[in-house]
This record gives sequence, C-alpha cells and structure tokens, in this order.
Amino acid sequence: MNIGTLTFISMIRVAVVEDNLSYLKALQALIGSRPDLLLVYTVQSLLNIDGLLNTSPDVVILDIDLPGITGIEGAALVRQRIPGAGILMLTVFEDEEKIFGSVKAGADGYLLKKDSPEKIVEAITAIYNGESIINGKIARKMLDYFNRKETDRQQKLEQYNLTKREKEILELLIAGKSYKQIADTCFISMQTLFTHTRNTYNKLNIHSRAEIAAKFH
Repeated sequence: MNIGTLTFISMIRVAVVEDNLSYLKALQALIGSRPDLLLVYTVQSLLNIDGLLNTSPDVVILDIDLPGITGIEGAALVRQRIPGAGILMLTVFEDEEKIFGSVKAGADGYLLKKDSPEKIVEAITAIYNGESIINGKIARKMLDYFNRKETDRQQKLEQYNLTKREKEILELLIAGKSYKQIADTCFISMQTLFTHTRNTYNKLNIHSRAEIAAKFH
C-alpha cells in the first residue's frame, strides 16, 4: 500500500496582548479563522510577561495603553528576550510620542485598531517575513516629523554663521560618517578636515561628536 507524502503547513505563531476584552475576542476570532496563523497566547496585561515569552511566538501583537507595563515597555522586553520575534503595535494612538517610542523599542509594525482585518493579517504575515508595515496615516506623520526636524535643524544652524564647507562637514558628522569618509567625500586632506572641524566646534561651543548628537538630534 502506498502511503502519500504528508505536507506540513508552516503556521505563524501569534501572541496577543490586549486589555480591551471585546477587541481581544475579535482578534482571537480573526486569527483563529486563518489556516496560516496559530494563536498561541492571549493575555490582557504584561504583568506576567514570562508567560508570553515561554510560548515562543513568531509575532507579538501589543496594545500600547496596557495596565502596569505599557506596550512600548513590553516591546523592548520582547525585543530583548525574543530577538527573533516580530512586534506589531495595534493601538488607537496616533501621536508622535507613541509612534516613535514604539519604533525605538523595536516594533516592526504600527497599525491602528480601525484598520481592516485584512490589513492586520497582512501585517502579521509581512512582519513574520522580515518586513515592516505601517498605517498610511502614521507613515505620513513620520515623514512630516522628519521633514520638520530637518527644517528646524537648518534654521538652528543658521545662527552659528558656519561656512558652506563647515555646514557640509557638520551634516556628515551628524550622519555618523567617519573622519576618513568625510575627507574622501569632501576631497580634502585629514589635516584640512580637522581644521574645519575645530572651527565648527568653536562656533558651536562644543567639544566632541557626542555633543553634536545631543545638540542636533
């Protein structure tokens, strides 16, 4: 008797942390309806985070406004303890502080609870595959934020009366380029670079690259 070859379907292991019970149930139903997703853990807070970590999820869905330990704090813990897991923030918050706090903590995606079920499933799959996914409105906020920061930085630089070359070198320093990379980019010698850098430091009243980061980031 011939025995057919068994085909194993790889399922994405998903954990959900959500304190709104009705929304949690909606996510449970959504994930449970998908043959490619496996719900391995649900909880309404991160107070017992070891329970979450022990389930070895592929993707963790986190609300931000959680009791005790916030979703942003939880994202940092998940990133530290399960570095291979993807993190999707699923929240009602659209303010920049929450968005960038989540990204800094290690979130791979940021969606709003009003996003469609299809978008949420798409995000889980994309994050599992190593991609990032962000709500369109949130992406616009991020772009506006960076554009505003760049404008603010340029306006701030104007008050120091830097020369064109000094501004160019400072921008490369802010970008984290090495001195050799800066010298090569500007087609100048290291001695000339250090002269420009010293003059720039004097005008800015700073003494190190670390102070540049603190002043302009």
